[in-house]
Amino acid sequence: MEDPILFKVDQNNVAWLTLNRPQVHNALNQEMINLVLNYLKKIQENPDVRALVIEGEGDSFCAGADLSWMKGDSHLNESQINEEARTLAIMLYQIDVLPMPVVCYAHGAVMGGGVGMLACADIVLAHPKTRFSFPEVRLGIVPALISPYVLRSIGPRQARRYFLTGEGFDASEAQTLGLVHSVTDNKTDGINKFIRDLLAGGPNAILKVKRLIKMLNGDVSEDLRLKTIELIGSARASEEGQQGINAFLNKTLPPWAPQKETDA
Repeated sequence: MEDPILFKVDQNNVAWLTLNRPQVHNALNQEMINLVLNYLKKIQENPDVRALVIEGEGDSFCAGADLSWMKGDSHLNESQINEEARTLAIMLYQIDVLPMPVVCYAHGAVMGGGVGMLACADIVLAHPKTRFSFPEVRLGIVPALISPYVLRSIGPRQARRYFLTGEGFDASEAQTLGLVHSVTDNKTDGINKFIRDLLAGGPNAILKVKRLIKMLNGDVSEDLRLKTIELIGSARASEEGQQGINAFLNKTLPPWAPQKETDA
């Protein structure tokens, strides 16, 4: 069985991180999160790395958190769930503050935590047929951990709509919202164009620009991250959260959904 995360550094000192659980649309579980954190640490410790590209193998970039993994945690109490959620919060933060530029290519289904990863990147490309969504409320949980990064990307007004409805939107809308910078069906050429542009800049100047943006835009504080961890923990541990996750996995409707609905 292949590793759930593939990693390499190419001849141009560009790091490539590939989500590699295509059978579940690259839904994130604890092993994947730990591996991503490990590779992010390697990148930060390597002064030669000029940029990071994050992509997904198979039909989708990332369908958010693996609900089968979350279902397996149903025996955990809220404090234990909080501790588990902390690692995902750390992963998102480490992508966000990585000193070198981060480029993401989105395709297929991109949900919840997958959208959060895009919001933490510096440059985002998407295939024209990509579908995005924040389905958490339809599962009885909340998009807590990703919310600081997504609100920064699309603004609170648009987040109100898409966080509350859980409705999907396409790549064109994602670009209008500010989540996606470029829409292209040519993944290789699209990524390579931005990599060439990034490599044309002075390495130290690029690092300083990222620090400048962080200084001007503000950091996602540890206190804010802790509050989002507590919020998702309480939602996942709640009866409603458990009902929603079970309904999704069993391909049934949760008790609060209109019975005429056919989608989760």
